[in-house]
Amino acid sequence: MRLTKTILLLVVTLSSFGHLKAQDLHNTLFYMNPLHMNPGFTGAYEGTFRIGGLYRDQARTAIGSSAYSTPTIFIDAPILMIGKRHWVGVGFLAFQDQAGDGHLKTNGGQLSGAFHLALDKKSKNVLTLGVQWGKIAREPKDKDKYRPEDLILSSFSGTGIPESQDKLFMNGSSALMKKTFSDVNIGLLFKAKASKTTDYNFGISARHLTTPGNDFNFQASTPDLSMRFIAHAQLNTALNKKWTLTPEAYFSNISPAKQFQLHAWTGYWLKPADNIKLNGGLGYRVGDSAQLLLGLDYKDFKVQLGYDFTLSSLSEANSHQGGFEIAAYYTGKIYKKPTVKPVILCPHL
Repeated sequence: MRLTKTILLLVVTLSSFGHLKAQDLHNTLFYMNPLHMNPGFTGAYEGTFRIGGLYRDQARTAIGSSAYSTPTIFIDAPILMIGKRHWVGVGFLAFQDQAGDGHLKTNGGQLSGAFHLALDKKSKNVLTLGVQWGKIAREPKDKDKYRPEDLILSSFSGTGIPESQDKLFMNGSSALMKKTFSDVNIGLLFKAKASKTTDYNFGISARHLTTPGNDFNFQASTPDLSMRFIAHAQLNTALNKKWTLTPEAYFSNISPAKQFQLHAWTGYWLKPADNIKLNGGLGYRVGDSAQLLLGLDYKDFKVQLGYDFTLSSLSEANSHQGGFEIAAYYTGKIYKKPTVKPVILCPHL
């Protein structure tokens, strides 16, 4: 029974993602991983610095205790004012993705920079261009368990694995050694404050502009990472003095896979004076899963939890249990206290 579930999971996963080259990082809590979603978010906030991280764990029930795990950390800061209203932000993003029984590991470190152009005197509307560059390394940790897609499909089809290719991978050939390549990403972001209680943002980004790759699937002329396009939007508004509403949308396309998510967050101010708010909501990844969302804002600290309930045919292999995510970030604010000069009042005046 367990073998049947494992085979079903592999078949569904391969049919969903196409080739290995189509696989890339994805998150339920996409707005909690801002530098990965769009480098335009680098330094796009009010504060001195921001540091955060996200951890995703997926499909342990279906295929083992170490199936899919992805930790991510980031730090960014607005560092330079240009004129009175424009500024430059810089940041760093690091991630590690470990996938499958073969423990295919993808490690990445990326530097990002963004130029924020204020479109009005009060900086209520800001247009941002962000760029990102870094290195990505891939290596199957357990080469004896790793098989490229071509070999897996051959074994399922009944044609069998060619002996020459099977021995090549069993012996840990140079094709499975760690390889490193450069990666370039770009993004546009627009942020606006419509009123005292409402703001919104939307943007687009393109990842893997140079379509870098190292191939584990015998397709030497085809890069592992195709160019990926991401579009996103978010609205934050107050319904009244106690309740807030935050709808979010996310679309990603990396050939041949597409992904569309919708979130609806509601927030309740526990202590508005202390900036303490409890958040909760529901989400949906079209054709794949429903999502339960929880969060807490505590002063300059923000934390969120997300859990995916699989609704697709993959649920037969993982008993409707999908991915779990936890994410948090802290926005530091270091300002000089104003010097107040003493004023002497004359009683005769």
